[in-house]
Amino acid sequence: MPLRRYIVIQPDGADGEEFEVDLPADAPDFTAHPVTKAPCRRVLESPTLTTKYGEGAMKQGLSDQRLARAGFQKLEKDGQGGWNKIN
Repeated sequence: MPLRRYIVIQPDGADGEEFEVDLPADAPDFTAHPVTKAPCRRVLESPTLTTKYGEGAMKQGLSDQRLARAGFQKLEKDGQGGWNKIN
């Protein structure tokens, strides 16, 4: 389920507290806080679904330094049927 962020609208029109809700994708947006019933609006932002498993996170997780620190060796083919140690 997507996480949606909302901001409570104060009586003077200023932004109030923020809250987050997990709702199904087909559920309508809230117009009022679910507990206090104060008016609110949704904060539109770009989706961040690939931050944990995206290409950048995978490259960082397999960096030479992290592999060496964890006790692994990174090997690379040398083109002549052998392998060279990288870290």
